[in-house]
Amino acid sequence: MLTVQIQPQLAFANGKKMQATQFNVVSISDNLYDAVTFKYTLYDANMVWSGESTVSLEGREAYVTWNATATGAHRIVADAIGLEIVDTALKLFEFE
Repeated sequence: MLTVQIQPQLAFANGKKMQATQFNVVSISDNLYDAVTFKYTLYDANMVWSGESTVSLEGREAYVTWNATATGAHRIVADAIGLEIVDTALKLFEFE
């Protein structure tokens, strides 16, 4: 699972104010034609959960032209929710 660094973003999790500095994205639904839904999770600097939600990309034109890679998914979500990605080289888990 790839996680990327973002500009600090205020987040509220479990009734506490937190500062998210990283996030990851996974596809949770894809009809392989004109719609995909991503779940994103925000983390603070210590990788403590700071919130999560979903973002959908819909419409045939948008679907066929998006960069169908992890980087593309991160960019779609970041743009949709107003996050600024500052480093795409971080990895939360690396499997051999």
